[in-house]
Amino acid sequence: SPSCRGYSMGSSYVSGFRIALQRWPLALILFAATSVFAVAFGAAAWSWLASALDKSLATRTLLTDLDMNVFVDLIAHHGESLWMLLAGGTLLAIVSWLVGVGLNAMAIAALGDDLSLAPAAHRALDLYVRFLRLDLLAMAVDALLLIATVVVARWLTHWMAESPSEITVYLIAGGSACVAGVLLMFFTAVHDHARIHSAATGTGAAGAYVWALAFVAARERRAMPLVLLLLATGGAGWLIYQTVGMLIVTSWTPGV
Repeated sequence: SPSCRGYSMGSSYVSGFRIALQRWPLALILFAATSVFAVAFGAAAWSWLASALDKSLATRTLLTDLDMNVFVDLIAHHGESLWMLLAGGTLLAIVSWLVGVGLNAMAIAALGDDLSLAPAAHRALDLYVRFLRLDLLAMAVDALLLIATVVVARWLTHWMAESPSEITVYLIAGGSACVAGVLLMFFTAVHDHARIHSAATGTGAAGAYVWALAFVAARERRAMPLVLLLLATGGAGWLIYQTVGMLIVTSWTPGV
């Protein structure tokens, strides 16, 4: 955390990376928990798709091209089972979110108090309700941000409707998306620091969120650059993953 006095942003990043390597069992648990829900839904969707398409030519078509005509056909002829799949996926996503709240609490407890996994899990139970409230608060803020972005973008589009340039609409949409992206990163950083502060001091959800707003916005200049650095790290990993994925031949079933 950049809240550590005397630490530069680079030192905080390197220190965090070193701690992550040292606490690899915890990182593995976080990754495995996410993967279990993703693989479970992927398997259910794969099974449904294979049954609906009945091993037809469209099955191989979707490997190389997300043909919308195939999806329209699936909705028209398999709509009821598709809605059941989506309902199951929604339920799985809710369970994944609830489990994720506890896992984040366990991670923060383990790192903040230097606990092993078992004591950290017990500490996470004490933090769970507070972290759940923080998650709900963060989701409400993100929803308001999304609504405000859409409203402002529509108002600007209506206001500039008589502009002779066709690119104006795209500039408004792109500018609104960029501003929303920056604000989303800001409020994500606020949420992260609110959880850390709440776990360290016992402050309630609302109080921790207000403290984190002031901390990220005014008191700690390294918070947002650190978010950008972490985002760049994740983006680099994503690019490597996509590069490897492009090298996999679609006819190779295990690879796909």
